[in-house]
Amino acid sequence: MKIQSSNNSVNFSGYDARKIKAFVMTNNYADIANEVKKIGDIENFKVLMLEKSPSSFVFKDDAFELSKKHNGAWAQDMWGVVNNTLLARDNLDPQTKLWNMILDLAPNITQLKRQEESEVHKLSHFVDLLHNFPVVNKNGKEFVQLPTSEGFMEVEKVIYEQHLQSQIDKLTKLSKQCHIKGGNYFITKGENGKDELLIGQDELKKFNLQELKEMFQIDKIHVIPQADYHLDLFIRPLKDKKVLIADDEMMSRILDDGFDKITKLILSKPQNEREQYRDVYIKVGTYAQGFKKIMNNNPLPKTDEIEEALVKSGYEPIRVPARLFDILYNGEDSYILKQHHNYMNASVHINDNGEVVYITNKSILDDTLNLTDEIKKETGFSLEKVFKDAIKPYVDKIYFVSGKDNVIGKELLPEFFGGIHCMTMEVPL
Repeated sequence: MKIQSSNNSVNFSGYDARKIKAFVMTNNYADIANEVKKIGDIENFKVLMLEKSPSSFVFKDDAFELSKKHNGAWAQDMWGVVNNTLLARDNLDPQTKLWNMILDLAPNITQLKRQEESEVHKLSHFVDLLHNFPVVNKNGKEFVQLPTSEGFMEVEKVIYEQHLQSQIDKLTKLSKQCHIKGGNYFITKGENGKDELLIGQDELKKFNLQELKEMFQIDKIHVIPQADYHLDLFIRPLKDKKVLIADDEMMSRILDDGFDKITKLILSKPQNEREQYRDVYIKVGTYAQGFKKIMNNNPLPKTDEIEEALVKSGYEPIRVPARLFDILYNGEDSYILKQHHNYMNASVHINDNGEVVYITNKSILDDTLNLTDEIKKETGFSLEKVFKDAIKPYVDKIYFVSGKDNVIGKELLPEFFGGIHCMTMEVPL
């Protein structure tokens, strides 16, 4: 488990972040929740979790047990607090009902209306029913007993499970159409302290602008081009309408510059010492050239388009080197970026001293590229350092969260397309 903190004594007047009372998390996979809780102990916020017991859910805010699963870890995509209401992927889910009660929130009227119109609740009840029919064993085969008007009909379990899965898939698709995941919108402060909404353009396939205004109780909505699956993978709002934005060209230049620094370092060494730098020379050079090709072939909107949309909406974009990725085809002519390194996917909190606390993902790429502490010291080249330097004027404290064995960088970002922001749903003070 690693938690790193960097303190910058910068006088700052504040920016678009909120004081957070708590972060809701769904599990403690790889001890990540405990890492966030330790930051909360320093910066004065809680981490809230519901632990599932055999008979119910138990409210927990100070102790966690290690989970071996990360499925369902994306609390940010399950729930969102909007003007004392709870946006929820599934309003019938027992956890949702408990969060409504614990956080003293009401269901969101606009979302409920959409769920009722689509009859998602009926389908949810039907799926629950399908899960609970009795199973019998006959001659080594399992059968599910389905009630009929004349008694019970027995269906082979294998065939029945295919039908059940088709209904689950239908329910999942329908639920998505009734819900906006928290990773694809940000609520910011505009003129006179009024809330404004930044939202990914894909959400307009589900709700029109009037519905969004009613759902979020907001007058101003700014639609942002979808430069990845969710906004929280390429932008991060700060206060005073300042927004960090991932600049891939800047990242490419930094990799090139790092390669030049390593080359100069090697050339400054005696011939008999140069061999020890072969690994880092090859890895950084190869990565720099590879990312340049990936960046140029990326079919999704580029930094300039995102910046233009933000400027038109009255925001001040701040370009920072924040992500490295591969491009994956996502079906139906859509693409998703496989993240190997992402500092945009961050949770932000204003502490009691008015300091902005930035909690983001620990990267493994310094280690992957063989950037040892000695090389980083001699060259000044470190992906973590260049990011901290870029945000220094805007952020007072930064924490990098990794999970046991750097699981965020090794597994969650590249394989499951999410990081610490996805795992932490904010409960504003």
